[in-house]
Amino acid sequence: MKIRNSLRYSLFLIALLAFTVVACEDNYNPYNPQEQIDAENKLLDDYYNELIDGDLTRLQVMSASAFDTVDHRRESGLMLFHNKVTDLDSVGLFKQVGYRYKVYSIGRDETSGEIVEVALDSNYYSPSPAVYTTYIINDGNSAKGTGVALGINEAIQHMREGSKATIILPSSIGGVSGYFSTKYELEVTYLEN
Repeated sequence: MKIRNSLRYSLFLIALLAFTVVACEDNYNPYNPQEQIDAENKLLDDYYNELIDGDLTRLQVMSASAFDTVDHRRESGLMLFHNKVTDLDSVGLFKQVGYRYKVYSIGRDETSGEIVEVALDSNYYSPSPAVYTTYIINDGNSAKGTGVALGINEAIQHMREGSKATIILPSSIGGVSGYFSTKYELEVTYLEN
């Protein structure tokens, strides 16, 4: 029994030493953030350019069905499609706002290779909407403590009370851990006067 345990311990040490040697080689990084960002960007491009209605891409279909589109993909990364527009007040800076949401992760099915949206969370069944005070767009310092991602804050400031929108956010402004993009269905339900 002691020989078997000693052999296991020796094999463990050899494996640990081999991993350490490989990990210490120049330029070895088992987790390369730039590769993760590049993979996320490729998936997002594939998502937008996927043919979903004959010869039309997802981006064309979503834009055609929206009242208006805000394309900040090259600046902040936000893509916003207004699904319902109202004549009520616009959301302003430093205003308390309430909103409902459904959030989906955008990914690729490992077996079929198809792009999928997986439901993550929603507050439509909670008694009250999420409430926060809007802050300066893309100001990470102002965002601290709000619990609201930079991209959601930016999108809400493009909306009006009572309006609805679909937004696509890369991880850099999506408020999620990891390198995956998210799709939100947002509805502004309350706006401080």
